[in-house]
Amino acid sequence: MRGPARRRVRADPSGQRPTHPVGALRLWIDVVRSYYLQPVAWVSLLVSAAFLTYGGGAVMFWVHAILRKEAGPAIADSHHWLLDSTLGFVALTPILAVILPLAVWHAGGRDQTRPRLWVYVIAVTTVFTLFTGPGPLLHNTIAGGGTPLANLATRVFGEDEQAAMHAMHEMPMAHSPVSEGLLQVAIGLPVYLVCTWLSLQLVRTCARLALRARRSQPMATQNRDGSAPMPPVPMGEPEPTGTPSALPCGDEHR
Repeated sequence: MRGPARRRVRADPSGQRPTHPVGALRLWIDVVRSYYLQPVAWVSLLVSAAFLTYGGGAVMFWVHAILRKEAGPAIADSHHWLLDSTLGFVALTPILAVILPLAVWHAGGRDQTRPRLWVYVIAVTTVFTLFTGPGPLLHNTIAGGGTPLANLATRVFGEDEQAAMHAMHEMPMAHSPVSEGLLQVAIGLPVYLVCTWLSLQLVRTCARLALRARRSQPMATQNRDGSAPMPPVPMGEPEPTGTPSALPCGDEHR
């Protein structure tokens, strides 16, 4: 990306990142703002959120609802997973919207020329997993058995006879919020690591295909105002401004 939005996040010539809280906060805001000027960044956000909340949510649903037999609405397991994952998607996507650009920026190091894939994946996974730690407690409070949302879900999806029989004859297992949170983090780390890696590979593949398609079409050498045209799909090209591209390219950069 070029232009004023890129120049606002110019790296410190000394190679040092801001240490003052206000300066760091301003830099982070500029990083997030400039990151989403790139169209592929929004695709990356939606794909990453879907993989983490629906894909990773399927594994965590099995752990908490099936294996641990936590209380929930008397609906089919597929509907229960859809409900829980959708709640996670709505609640965690805004958080992920901040995590992704900061992770790309952090993975770029001081020169911001070639983001390292493994740093990006580990950063996103670690921070996202920590935010999901209170998830089981919030789930039981918002969508646990007997809550208004659980009753609404039962009316919308219909009562599942098998789930109702389990709820009637088998008492849900009680677990402390601390143990559930620790279990969420312990299992979530490897699960979300795989989901983050897969989502990154999917977005990078789609971005490459889009870039090839755009390159095969004739492009103007300059815009109407005389400025150079914006790269259609940023793929992590080295930038002197210190602003992260939407996708880290790692060692495969060309």
